[in-house]
Amino acid sequence: MKTQTITIIGLDRIGTSIGLALKKSSLAVTLVGHDTDAAKGKLAKDVVQAVDQAEWNLVSAARRADILVITSPVADLASILQIIGTELQEHTLVLDFSGLKRLGLSLAEQHLRQGHYVGAVPVLAADYLADGRSDPTAATPDLFRNSAFCLMPAPNAEPQAVETAVNFGLLLGALPYFIDPAEYDSLVQGSDTLPGLVSLAMFNTLQKATGWRDMLRFAGQPFTLMTLPLANERDIPLHALNNPQATLRWLDALLDELKIVRRLVAEENEELLSAYAEQLATEREKWLQARQKNDWDERRSPPIRPRTMSEHLFGGLARRGEDDDE
Repeated sequence: MKTQTITIIGLDRIGTSIGLALKKSSLAVTLVGHDTDAAKGKLAKDVVQAVDQAEWNLVSAARRADILVITSPVADLASILQIIGTELQEHTLVLDFSGLKRLGLSLAEQHLRQGHYVGAVPVLAADYLADGRSDPTAATPDLFRNSAFCLMPAPNAEPQAVETAVNFGLLLGALPYFIDPAEYDSLVQGSDTLPGLVSLAMFNTLQKATGWRDMLRFAGQPFTLMTLPLANERDIPLHALNNPQATLRWLDALLDELKIVRRLVAEENEELLSAYAEQLATEREKWLQARQKNDWDERRSPPIRPRTMSEHLFGGLARRGEDDDE
């Protein structure tokens, strides 16, 4: 059966950008969007035009889906899967983009009675890494272009469902990258969990200051971006306690670095502090350049030619695209 409906649950910038990317691909499907905030659904449909229909009822939105994309926070995932677990069509592909992949797999095994579950993470394109906006009006079809589409299928996922997930990532402009969910969670434990905890500590430190209200007038982009994780505050403890031992190791390492910085400031050692900043600024620039090139050599996924379920769900779209390039 050819895909007729793709439903996107969660219409922040991520979900809305996915809708725009699918529309840009000219895929002949109906895009349905759902968000618990009705205003976001209206924005995504009427202003951004990223979805064709905004469905306020979660069950109705999920029932219609041939492909169901979940972009909601980790804190909402359990309730979403519990509500829709018995409502999906048998062939429905569930793409879960939430941030903790082992937890996502566990919840899918617990609640989904039918359908095909694939954990996935579309990595932001390098051009948008410093853009902290999250509302639907900041959406762009190129949010994931020339980046990685991390794939972590359930152990019992059918190969055809995985191929369809690969094709979905290609439509977003991202390259497939298969990784074990436990390994993924371990790798992002520092890059995702640590910023959340730092944002807690930094915001609380400043708000306790005597001149806090005066600071509010002048707080700029550095403060805003550093405290951005607080916009999704319910996920911070989930990430931190997902692997408490690893979180503690990262916090200890951070405290060690802060002690170095504190010592240099206490000594008024401008030379060493400047050298420290310059060295790390250089390393950061190298990282950004590597992300721009997206040339990570160690685990390139072999080319997957779409067939079976992929051809049915996408109507052979990906196959035709490949053939046109040859």
